[in-house]
Amino acid sequence: MEKINNTQLGAMIILFQIGSTTLFELGLEARQDAWLVILLGCFLGSLLLAMFVAIQAREMESNLFRIFLRYFGPWAGRAAIVLYVVFFAYESMRNLRDFGDLTNLTVLPRTPLPLILLVLTLLVAYAALKGIEVFFRLAEFIVIGVISFYAVLIAFYLLSGIVAFERLLPILENGASPVLKEVFRDALWFPFGQMFVFLVFWSYLQKSEGRAVWRISVRAYFVSAAVIWTMNVLALCTLGPDFIEISTIPLLQSTQLIQLAEIFERFDALVFLLFYAGIFVKATVWLLAAVIGLEELFRKSYRWFVVPTAGALYAASLLPRSWQGHLETGKLVAERYMATPIMLGAFPAMLLVVMVVRGWIERGRRRNAEEA
Repeated sequence: MEKINNTQLGAMIILFQIGSTTLFELGLEARQDAWLVILLGCFLGSLLLAMFVAIQAREMESNLFRIFLRYFGPWAGRAAIVLYVVFFAYESMRNLRDFGDLTNLTVLPRTPLPLILLVLTLLVAYAALKGIEVFFRLAEFIVIGVISFYAVLIAFYLLSGIVAFERLLPILENGASPVLKEVFRDALWFPFGQMFVFLVFWSYLQKSEGRAVWRISVRAYFVSAAVIWTMNVLALCTLGPDFIEISTIPLLQSTQLIQLAEIFERFDALVFLLFYAGIFVKATVWLLAAVIGLEELFRKSYRWFVVPTAGALYAASLLPRSWQGHLETGKLVAERYMATPIMLGAFPAMLLVVMVVRGWIERGRRRNAEEA
């Protein structure tokens, strides 16, 4: 069985959480209070993380799908697996389409969208075929470059003098309502609630390090949250809430303003590298989670399902006629049908309750058997 260590897990959590999140300004409707949206979302997301770890701690040797089968039974458990395979595959498809549209809008406007999507799909499928252990080992190397690049960007933001912290004022000008609305509608679930996917991978930790799930996950979670918050604050302080509302990629637009000694400028390439690394990691993690679910359903190695699943994702990513249509579909699924809160919040909470209740029942039976 494939195994990963603490460092690889921490690196993957950091890369996954950051992903492409920094490219988009979270909490836009809260305007200059968007930074509060991220802080509150991070705090509430840590409670979700505690719930996810509590689920894993009760079945340290089992992944999410095996937990479903154990506690929901063969029929309901398989139905839950199918549900989450579709959800994870959908999330992977969304990342593929984000990559294609943003690349088309910025770097390669004359390149056909299907070709761009095909290149990323092939890369993601190849990484998934190499296996969990190899992919998580790759994260150890990528994370160093990603964190270093973000550190360089932050330094140049501050040294260039374009950051105006007064743009964060006044605080709570319109009260707490817009902040809370943005937190529960979006920021809590994206990106913080998406830590749920690691219930698929925590069981692959080396046995000697299994008890460190909470420690390493929390550390990586807050490192990534700090990067997300810092980059969103810097973009907000550079562009201001009015310009950010009409900006397609705030991080890109704000970095284009960086000029230092008329030598260091035009950091577009750096932003694109961060964007590509984040999308690649995130799309691959979602794909791996989906095919591992198929492995539990059909009792065949997950590698058998990588190519057909990737092909289906590629075809699905071409369905939206435009990027705006793609974004509207995402809002429809996440907000109108409440798919994200249900899949990342309500359903895991129900699973934990079932696990706790069954644990009490089983302990009661054991005590009765011992007394008899």
